[in-house]
Amino acid sequence: MELSCLKQAVPLFITEISPPKFRGGLNICFQLLITVGILVANCVNYFTSNIKNYGWRISLGGAAVPAVILLVGSFAIVETPTSLIERGKKEKGLKTLKRIRGVDDVQKEFEEMVRATEVANQIKHPFRELMKKPSIPPMICGTIIHVFQQFTGINVVMFYAPVLFQTMGFGSSASLLSAVITGTVNSLSTVIAIFTVDKAGRKKLLVFGALICMVAQVIKYYEQKLSTTLD
Repeated sequence: MELSCLKQAVPLFITEISPPKFRGGLNICFQLLITVGILVANCVNYFTSNIKNYGWRISLGGAAVPAVILLVGSFAIVETPTSLIERGKKEKGLKTLKRIRGVDDVQKEFEEMVRATEVANQIKHPFRELMKKPSIPPMICGTIIHVFQQFTGINVVMFYAPVLFQTMGFGSSASLLSAVITGTVNSLSTVIAIFTVDKAGRKKLLVFGALICMVAQVIKYYEQKLSTTLD
């Protein structure tokens, strides 16, 4: 539950404090840190797997390190300017925006935030707005993207990679090493997305990623079909 809350709150926080031209890349940095975390966890598991009796304790206890960093860091996080403006604290919101941007000339951006907040506050029943005709296409699109992302099985592969590789016949060490390789590819792919999303656009990246996924699935299908025929 805590992880789900973080996955909702952190992208929103990044969106509200980041400059518009870097917003896409900075948002993907959140995903990058998740992939790096998975990679680090796989590396720790790989190296501690050879430690008898208490290797699993090191692996399990290591998860406390990022948790402590997150806890301590959360006390240093400032409120976003948009959140402050929405709650009527405009002066504090302006001060925070200047602090985040590192300059005093932020009046134009601040006024845009105030206008956007005023427009948002005029919507009394946001869930009813989702049911109106103009809102239905983006709502359906945003929903099915996440649904089909889960249907690809990527979460299962990332979180249960060692177990999956063992069911394929890999040994214990080999399955952990394969999980490290998978995590490395995942992290590198995320880095590419960071530097291209604000230039190429989100739609092009989505289409390109979907095509790669489709090609991989087709190749896997025919590989299994060929393997069954040879058997």
